[in-house]
Amino acid sequence: MNERIKKILHECFHPTKGKVNLRKIKPDIEKAERHLEKARNNLRAMKLMFDNDLFDWTIICGYYAMYHSVLASLLKIGLMANMHHCAIAAFEEFYVKRGKVDTEYAEYIERAKQLEGKYANYLEEAKENRIIFQYGVRVLTNDDAGWIIDDAEEFVLKIEEIIAEQ
Repeated sequence: MNERIKKILHECFHPTKGKVNLRKIKPDIEKAERHLEKARNNLRAMKLMFDNDLFDWTIICGYYAMYHSVLASLLKIGLMANMHHCAIAAFEEFYVKRGKVDTEYAEYIERAKQLEGKYANYLEEAKENRIIFQYGVRVLTNDDAGWIIDDAEEFVLKIEEIIAEQ
């Protein structure tokens, strides 16, 4: 296990202070389906935002479509995450690194983090950039946001397939 992910997961499962942000639960497909519905809603909102030249919200909606898909995938295997970085680390460990999703899906997550044109190593940075674009004043263009549409749609579709598997 990557040392960074190992450290994040340990802190999420066993925090030194505060509440537990990642815990084992009974797998919950019903709740996973509700997260997938939120992901689908975010995909629809993402397209509306893009079509109306609201590119900062396009990125935000695309990120949340992928994030709710991640939460759904964790619920399928019996994990409940309360914090973005915990959910992302668990997804990387239990799906990407264990070969349950192809590396191309990890690349989609990585691409979601390159909001200013550079690759980052973890989806956590997408969350941070989402905050910057959500509350900042930089004007984005369709070139800044166009890539997320296909990536988010394909990512959500892949997680839907995983949830549907018995």
